[in-house]
Amino acid sequence: MIKWLISVFCLTLMLTPLSAEDPIRPYDTRAIDAFMDGMDLESAGKLEQAITAYQLAITFDPNAPDIQFSLARIYLQINEIALAKEALLNVIKLDSHNLGALELLGEIAQSDNENELALGYFERILDIDYNNDYAILQSAQIHHTLGDTIREAEFLIRLWELDNDRLAALQRAETIYLNANDYTRIIDLYDKLIKRMPTKTDLVGRQIRLFLGMNRFFDAEALMDSLIGVAPYSMDLQSMKTDLVKVMHGEMAAVDYLTDVVNEYPDAWELKLKLSQLLIDAGESSTARYILTEILEIKPELSNAVSMLVWTYLDVDDVYEAREVLEAYLPAFPDDFFLHRLLGSILYDIAVDKADSLHYEEALSAQRAALKIRPEDQQTLHMIATTLGLFGHREQVLQTYLQLIEIDPDDDLALNNYAYLLTEGEVSEDTLRHAAEFVERALLINPDSAPYLDTAGWIYFKLGHVQLAREFIDRSLNINPDNPEVLMHMGDVLEYLGKSNEAYVYYLRADQLK
Repeated sequence: MIKWLISVFCLTLMLTPLSAEDPIRPYDTRAIDAFMDGMDLESAGKLEQAITAYQLAITFDPNAPDIQFSLARIYLQINEIALAKEALLNVIKLDSHNLGALELLGEIAQSDNENELALGYFERILDIDYNNDYAILQSAQIHHTLGDTIREAEFLIRLWELDNDRLAALQRAETIYLNANDYTRIIDLYDKLIKRMPTKTDLVGRQIRLFLGMNRFFDAEALMDSLIGVAPYSMDLQSMKTDLVKVMHGEMAAVDYLTDVVNEYPDAWELKLKLSQLLIDAGESSTARYILTEILEIKPELSNAVSMLVWTYLDVDDVYEAREVLEAYLPAFPDDFFLHRLLGSILYDIAVDKADSLHYEEALSAQRAALKIRPEDQQTLHMIATTLGLFGHREQVLQTYLQLIEIDPDDDLALNNYAYLLTEGEVSEDTLRHAAEFVERALLINPDSAPYLDTAGWIYFKLGHVQLAREFIDRSLNINPDNPEVLMHMGDVLEYLGKSNEAYVYYLRADQLK
């Protein structure tokens, strides 16, 4: 729907001469009276009577563009497009710089699919007002309709230059140039924009990614160096330069670069966090631990620094020290979901190591505390199901998987695990068929999952479809030949088929892998 169909016009109506240079001409008071009557009638919603009043005013003063424009507006309201167009053309004849009339004529032409004509009207607006954002936007849309995407991009860039918050326009222009493989234009664009705004990191990031995509690594590095030379204090730019160094020269080179920056800007805790993560990734957990401890002394409210500090211990498999650190900081973050879930994960590992009910209960308590903060988090629910299963709470595990499937019917892991758990022990044929429905749903989502194929095969085996079972279990072993449980399943199938010698090979292999 075009603009004049959805907009309310607020006009300051002044019967003025065509230009400031024209001699002042007298106005017929009868025209003014009729015009004012028309305005009152229009305000009262009496449009037909308002048209009559405006037409009368025009007979008294045919050279008044404002009367013609008011008449055109009413014609548009009652959908008399041809009459509206005629009145607007009269406005243009009387006042060639009337932007409102040119705009409406452009919209009418667009609605009639007369795109070239519409473009002409918006070009006339831009000749008068180069920065008219509405005319720029409409010109871009018309060029898009005409299939001239390069011209569309040029107008979108003009639109963004008028308002830097209109990132969608800039992104669309970038996409056009990329689709056209016109890297020269896009590089020129970013060069120009970055010179105007050297610290606008989203632009810098786009240019860097473009250079990297074109394998122009040294151009990317030269750009970063030049920008940092202009704004060495920009922590965003320093962070981007670190990422670039990592891509070009490796992890340790990035560590060395960022270490120098941090030494120069010791209060830049954001960069210290980044350096800590780089050190953890590089296996330098002890060094990262020192930096993170220093950060938390200054800014104890940083939960991400706490989680990273914990990871410096998990990185060296010290779950007990990780637990102590996390429990020391956790009271300050009662509502931090991720820290609570991290504790639940750590306590699960300890429960597996200790294999006693006390540690199991502690793990489950921490996991449920995380779930209380975010009740439908699937990862936490999966963790709870695994912990419950560790100590044989079968019915609670089944309920947890059903909860997961209710939250997300396409949770293939929950579908498979629920199906497999249903088949444990001696179960009825109806239960097996019910389980088969769930694993078949899982396989529709992930048809090449070795565990899901084994689950399906084992259920089919229990249902008596032995050859089908063998096919599914064989497909599972082709994907992962070293799963002891699946090897045992294949042995059972072969034993049932009377192939004891072949079954023995699978049983032996399973025992060797346990």
